[in-house]
Amino acid sequence: MTLSIATAPARLSLTRVFDAPPDRVFDAFLSPAYGEWLGTEDVTCLSCEIDPRVGGCWKTVHRTADGGALEHMGVYKEIEHPSRLAFTWSGGCAGPNITLVTITFKAKGAGTEMTLTHEGFVTAEDCQRHEGGWAASFDRLAQHLAT
Repeated sequence: MTLSIATAPARLSLTRVFDAPPDRVFDAFLSPAYGEWLGTEDVTCLSCEIDPRVGGCWKTVHRTADGGALEHMGVYKEIEHPSRLAFTWSGGCAGPNITLVTITFKAKGAGTEMTLTHEGFVTAEDCQRHEGGWAASFDRLAQHLAT
């Protein structure tokens, strides 16, 4: 069975500035702590597996507010420390569809301007759900970086 990234036109792009240098923001995506800040406030990380190399896999499992399990996974496609990261994304509300997340990190003063592009959504609704999830995750990432 061959899996490929969906070629659907729905995509999102979000930019945020963090009060931390690019290497620290970049490293937050490749650390087991990734599962702690990924997701909305109402989810709790149960496990986070990271194999931070091109071709390596990542997987998170979160408990939702209603007690269910939410699983996301992917494969690292690009790792250019500390400026660019790309990985596939599937599971959760995306279902079996494989999408692509590409993130760039640029120094901005003493902080980092991070731009995330998530593409390959099958529906606009799926794209909108992920936009809200990433925005909430960025809030949690900012808190994580402040500690």
